[in-house]
Amino acid sequence: MKKTLQLLSCIALLIVAGCNMFDEQLALDMWAKPGADQLEVKKALLECGMPSPYNDSMNSKDLSMNANAAVNMCLVKAGFYHKLFKVGLRDRCHNYNAEDLPICVPGSVIPKRSVERRLKSAYCQKYRNKPECQP
Repeated sequence: MKKTLQLLSCIALLIVAGCNMFDEQLALDMWAKPGADQLEVKKALLECGMPSPYNDSMNSKDLSMNANAAVNMCLVKAGFYHKLFKVGLRDRCHNYNAEDLPICVPGSVIPKRSVERRLKSAYCQKYRNKPECQP
């Protein structure tokens, strides 16, 4: 009986300890571009509309599905790629009807990087001295 209890305790401990393996990946860690350093990735994320470079990489809870898809499209358009998933310009649209996400409607304008958007973001208003928040 004692051995069974020890075995069950070990299994429960392993299950609980393994939960950290499924943490959300940070956007900063998931996007890359040849020749771009981490600071450039942070700037691009903010310039494309991500609320923070430390948000979840694919499904920011601070953004609507449409805004999240627009950020991903903006990054791809700027030459970035997702390290884990192949994310094409309109790949996010394949999961939705075009009328569900305005960014997926044929002819919609994919946003471009904007320094003004980055500098006016809530993140840069709060952390003005961070390197990614400098003009």
